[in-house]
Amino acid sequence: MSAYHTEQKKMLEDFLYRNRDKGFTIDEITEGIACESPCGAIPARSTVYRLVARLVEEGKVRKFVKPESRKASYQLVACEHCDAHLHLKCVGCGRLFHMDESVSDELLDRIRSCSNFSVDEEETVLYGKCAGCNRK
Repeated sequence: MSAYHTEQKKMLEDFLYRNRDKGFTIDEITEGIACESPCGAIPARSTVYRLVARLVEEGKVRKFVKPESRKASYQLVACEHCDAHLHLKCVGCGRLFHMDESVSDELLDRIRSCSNFSVDEEETVLYGKCAGCNRK
């Protein structure tokens, strides 16, 4: 099936790109697009859900399930080599940080040598609090 771009998909991708350092629930994405849309022609929640699911399948968006609930948040994969390093996810503000590749490689090598365990870099996210949230 060939890919096509609808106006709704463009609005979604533009919103996610402008907010690429944050994760959003489907409702937050829908509300965010509505707030930014000058013409008021916004995609329905069901359309956003379907489009986000497709972007997750394509590897363009990552899905995170919040530890304290079953709600999922979604975030644009904003770098070319996201599969080549680990990520740090702030449970306070929701931002996603890309770990430096050399630090990530050193940590993964250490894990492999100590435990003979291979970590899936594409699926691994370390949760904690960023410096800004730690000060609060």
